[in-house]
Amino acid sequence: MSEKRKYTRHACKIKTTFDYYEGNPDEVDVIQDVPSKGKGLILDLSQGGVFIVSDNRVPVHMPIRVFFTIKKEVYEIMGHTVRTGLLEFNPTEVAQKFARFAAKGEVYIAVEFDEEIPEISEKDL
Repeated sequence: MSEKRKYTRHACKIKTTFDYYEGNPDEVDVIQDVPSKGKGLILDLSQGGVFIVSDNRVPVHMPIRVFFTIKKEVYEIMGHTVRTGLLEFNPTEVAQKFARFAAKGEVYIAVEFDEEIPEISEKDL
């Protein structure tokens, strides 16, 4: 099977916090609505998104703002959840690979960024 991803993924272990929204995705106002807060561990990072393990159940197709730091550079990136669920029930290779991190959280959150970030070098992770 050929790789269909637009960006190269990098395995990592980066602490993250995030703001997420609930309700109707068409009615969420990220400027005025008060977000819920979450935290977790980024285990996979690309220019286009992240794979997070967390204890926070986050709705799919909703806005999410992800905060993390790499080499003293602070990132605050807006995106939306594209997939979420329990690690133990996700049969994909990626989810099973990360299931061993269940101590860090039992839920996975796949986030697609609204705008790509600059390429991050493997050595910086």
